[in-house]
Amino acid sequence: MKISLQTPIRYKGIVHNVLNDAPFIGAIVIANACHRACPNCINEHLKTDAMAQVNTAGEILNRVCENGLNQGVIFSGLEWTEQPDDLRILVKGALERGLEVMIYTHQDEHVFLENFSEFIGKPIYVKFGFYDETVCDNTHTSFGVYLASKNQYIKFLA
Repeated sequence: MKISLQTPIRYKGIVHNVLNDAPFIGAIVIANACHRACPNCINEHLKTDAMAQVNTAGEILNRVCENGLNQGVIFSGLEWTEQPDDLRILVKGALERGLEVMIYTHQDEHVFLENFSEFIGKPIYVKFGFYDETVCDNTHTSFGVYLASKNQYIKFLA
């Protein structure tokens, strides 16, 4: 796969200055879709209410960088692993710009690292695990980030 910041990326939006979803202040870049049907998903509305946007990877990262409070980018909201090539391009571009990177995924660590082995050893935070309302806990943290259920955790890949 050729990595190019000129690649058009479909996404649902950007939320700037997010304080609680990563060990840094960042912009959430919301994926275009998620085909999971997690009970009581807090992002379910994004699947139908938010219109897809298309910009190049470079334009998306420029928007993140234009906000001086953003120290990094948080790939969440919906499931970026359903757009694996887009995720690879955006992560590579973010790291090249010196941005911190956080990826949220429902995937198990083993599956994620098998699919994205090129991320191993890179300074990337990954939140693993789907939302499981049977093990909710409002005190569960990882890397200082509150997580919705005890089965979730964050790993720094570097």
